[in-house]
Amino acid sequence: MRFTSCARVDELFMEPANHLLRDYSRSLRKQTTGLTDELFLRCGVLRALEVDESGRAFLQTLADQPQVATLAKSTWFDAFQSARRLRLVDEVATKSYHHFERQLQDRDWLGAFPELKDCPVWAVDGHQIQHASHAIKDGKGAHVPSGMIYGMCLHHGLVRAMSRYYGDGARPHEWSIFQQNWRAWLAQDQRQGIPIFVVDPAYIDNPFWALEKIQKQAMIITREKDNMKPTIYGPNAFDPEDPVNLGVLDDELAGYSNAALRRIRYRDPTTGKDFVFITTCNHLRPGLIALLYFMRWKIEKAYDVFKNKFKVRKAWGSGKTCATMQAHFVALLHNLLTLLLARLEKTGLQQNAVEHRATLRIKKTSPNKRVPTHEMIRHAFPLTCQFVRAVRNILRYKIPWEDAYPLFRQRLNSYL
Repeated sequence: MRFTSCARVDELFMEPANHLLRDYSRSLRKQTTGLTDELFLRCGVLRALEVDESGRAFLQTLADQPQVATLAKSTWFDAFQSARRLRLVDEVATKSYHHFERQLQDRDWLGAFPELKDCPVWAVDGHQIQHASHAIKDGKGAHVPSGMIYGMCLHHGLVRAMSRYYGDGARPHEWSIFQQNWRAWLAQDQRQGIPIFVVDPAYIDNPFWALEKIQKQAMIITREKDNMKPTIYGPNAFDPEDPVNLGVLDDELAGYSNAALRRIRYRDPTTGKDFVFITTCNHLRPGLIALLYFMRWKIEKAYDVFKNKFKVRKAWGSGKTCATMQAHFVALLHNLLTLLLARLEKTGLQQNAVEHRATLRIKKTSPNKRVPTHEMIRHAFPLTCQFVRAVRNILRYKIPWEDAYPLFRQRLNSYL
C-alpha cells in the first residue's frame, strides 16, 4: 500500500484485506449482484468502526452518504446467517493475521528477548457483549450475553477470534470451549516453537498443561489461585543480578495435588504488591515469566478498544454464525488499524502523544521502583481513541491522502 496523494484513504485502508480476498480465497468467493463479497467485507469492517447503535442505523449511515447505493436490510441481515460467507470471512481473518504478522516483523513487542523470537506467545481470554434483541433465552427465561474467546499475539498485538462460548441460551465454561478449539485455531501459526498461552486462573488445569508440555504441544503462564496449597520441593537456580529478574523473590519447583509445576514468587518493585505465578515454561528467566503475565493485560486493553472506542457492545444478530462473523470483523478492524499505524510510522510519523505520556510516567517513578523489563517492551501501546476517531472520520468523508496525512500527523503528535 502506497500513500499516494491521488488515492483515498478508504480505498487503501481495506486494500490488505481485499488483496487476500481476491488472491487467496477464490474457492470460497461467489459472484453475486448487490452485496458482493468484497462489499460485504468492507461493510463488515465499517460496521465495527461506526458507532451506530443498530444494524438499521448503520445501513442508514451508509445510505445517507453521497454516491453510495442503498443496501437492503434483508440482504444485509441474511448475509450474517450465511455459512459460505462465514467460511469466507474466517479464511480472510486467518490469512490476514499471518499476512499482517509478516509486515509487522520489525515491530516485535518482545524483540528484546531473543529466547522468544521463534515462540508463539498468546494472551487468551473471553469477552462478553450484550445479547442481540431477539436472542434465545436460557431455561430460566433469562438472556445470555454473547461471549467470544479471542487471542492476542504478544509479539505484535494482533488479535484473532477463536470460538464463541456464550450465547443462544447456553453458558458453558470458556475453558471447555478453549480445549475443544485451540489446536485447530493455532495449527497455522508460523512460529515453530512450542506455543505459550498466558491466561488468567480460570484456565488452570494442572494435569492437562503438564501433559501438553511433556508432549511438546503447549505451555502455560498463569497466576496461582489462593486456595492452591503447594508442596515446595526445592529452589530453581536463577541470576538475581540479571535486570530482567528484578522483583523475583523465589523460583521453585512446587507440587500440587495433581501435578508438579514451576512456581515463581514476585514482588512488583513499583507497587510492592506480591504475585505468585505458576508455569510449565522451564526455559525462560523467572522475570520474563512475570513480564509475560503482566502483558496479558494487553488483551484487556484490546477489549476496552472494542467496547469504548469501536462501541461494539451488543451482538449484531442471533446465532453462532452471526456472532462469529462479528468477532472476525472486530478483530480484522483492530488489526487493520494496527497495520495502518505501523505504516504511518514508517513514513516518519510517530505516536508522540502516547510516547510522551509514557516517558513522563517513567520519569515520575523513582529509579529504584522502575521495572527494567517494562521499559524493554517496544510499541506496546493500545490504539488511542483520538487515532480511531481520526480514521473513522477520514473514511466516512472519503478524504484523499494528501489531506488526510496532515490530520494523522496532528492526531499522533499531540492530544486535543
